[in-house]
Amino acid sequence: MNVLKQTALAYLEKATAKRGRILDVRAWNPATIFEIDLHLPETNMYRWKQVQHMKVKVANGIYRDYSPAMWDCETSTCTLIVDAGHEGAGSAWVKQLRKGDDIVYLGIGPTPHKPADAGQMYCLGDTSTIAHFLALEQLADSPGRLTGTIALQHPNHQLEFTSYFYQTSLTAIAGKEKDKCAQLLPVIAPLTDETVYVAGNNKTVVQLRKHLRQQVSFKGSIRPQGFWS
Repeated sequence: MNVLKQTALAYLEKATAKRGRILDVRAWNPATIFEIDLHLPETNMYRWKQVQHMKVKVANGIYRDYSPAMWDCETSTCTLIVDAGHEGAGSAWVKQLRKGDDIVYLGIGPTPHKPADAGQMYCLGDTSTIAHFLALEQLADSPGRLTGTIALQHPNHQLEFTSYFYQTSLTAIAGKEKDKCAQLLPVIAPLTDETVYVAGNNKTVVQLRKHLRQQVSFKGSIRPQGFWS
C-alpha cells in the first residue's frame, strides 16, 4: 500500500472509527465459519430498516464488510457470521479473535436489500450470505413470507445451520460442488412472481440472475448484490 493511501486511511480511522466489544466467538466444524457476538454501544439499531453492512478493520489499512444479524435494539448487540473458508486478511483476523477483544469499525450503513412491500420473497446465496439473509428475514418480521436456499461447502455446516437457526424459513444445502451456481440451480423452487434476492460471489450472482430471467414462468423481480469475486 502506498504512503498516501496509508495516510488517508489513518486519518479516516482517527476521525470516524468506533469500537465494539466481542461477547463470544463460536467456530463451526470444520472451522471455516465463525459467529461473533458483539456489543456496539454507539449504534442505534432501531434505525435499521434495510440489511446493514459493517466496515470492520481486519488488519492495518485493511477493512472488510460484514452483515450484522440477529440484533437486539435494547442491548445494542448483534452477531456477525464470517465465512473464513478462503485465504485472506478477513479469514486470518476472525481466527484469532477471542471473547473480550475489541474490534474497530469505520461505520455501519444500509445495503440495497430491504423487505419487499408485498408478496413472497425468495433468497439465493452462498456461505457469505448467511448473516445477510438472516438480517433480511428479521426485517421482514413475517413468518413464512421469506424463504430461500443457501449453498454451504461442508455437509456438517448444513446440519449446524439447521440446528442453530431452527426458527428460520431459509434452507441450507451442502455438496462437493465448488461452483455455487451449479449447486443452487437444481433446488430453486418454481418461481412466478416472487421478489428474489441473489447475493454472494459476483460470478454466481450474475449466473443465477441470468438463469432466473430465462425462466418463462418467472414474472417477479430480482434484487442482486455481489459481495466478492
